[in-house]
Amino acid sequence: MNKNMLSTSLGAIDIAYHDVGPRDAEDVIVLLHDGAYGSSATLAWERMMPLLASRFRVIAPDLVGYGASSKVTFFDRPAQAAHGEVVAALLTNLGIEAPRVHAVGSSFGGSAAVTAARTRFGRPWTSAVSIGGSLGYGRNGVAFDELQRYDQSIEDARRITGLLVEDVDQWEAHVKERHANGLLPGHWEALSAARVKAPQRNAAAAPPPLSVRLASCQAPVLFVEGEKDQLLVRGWTEDLAAMVPNGRAITVPGAHCPNIDRPEGVLEVVVNFVESVSSERQVLA
Repeated sequence: MNKNMLSTSLGAIDIAYHDVGPRDAEDVIVLLHDGAYGSSATLAWERMMPLLASRFRVIAPDLVGYGASSKVTFFDRPAQAAHGEVVAALLTNLGIEAPRVHAVGSSFGGSAAVTAARTRFGRPWTSAVSIGGSLGYGRNGVAFDELQRYDQSIEDARRITGLLVEDVDQWEAHVKERHANGLLPGHWEALSAARVKAPQRNAAAAPPPLSVRLASCQAPVLFVEGEKDQLLVRGWTEDLAAMVPNGRAITVPGAHCPNIDRPEGVLEVVVNFVESVSSERQVLA
């Protein structure tokens, strides 16, 4: 486990997490990392966490299956909901009672952040920011399929990193850490098992259309698109923002995960959004 991380037990599940910034902050930001092989809270957020922590309390967990957290997979519920439930339990375990809690996620973590804001999981979420997380909408099928396979080699860790950032040649240390994370016992199995289908399983009922699900989200949501994202079709943010009652969209320089290699620009977008939402809440109060 990263020496700067803490760990707690949620029953049979262990969760590793970063907890930085002022404990008495009125705004808490929960950072949810992407779902690629070898990802972790540190890989996704190490350059943004110290910047955010100057203003907010920041909680950044390794999601279950990743990093130093337990390597488990839920088969009886959608992945975004499962991770949202665990993160909500983590915040309760930590006694997080700040007036405002904002979910900020990258890729899969962004989709999980929006799902948390919509379904709440037993606690209120003030807002959500989804960086490259489209809840399955507008995927580039070929590129996305490439993200779903991994042979645990350093070359494949470099290939996956290249799908997430603009210039993989500048990220050799990142590639090596992703490779090491991908070799952790149970990580490859936990992620790969999620795609196993039982031969006799009854077909699950189709969920409501995405537009219907997002229409029920009462929290403000910001969708952030990297202008060079090769995993999603252009303009997906505008489409999703139109489905949320208080949805907003913005395009920033970078690829699928600009939080990794373009943190300053993403920081400005996140801070401006969080502060505007918090100001609106204070006025209403």
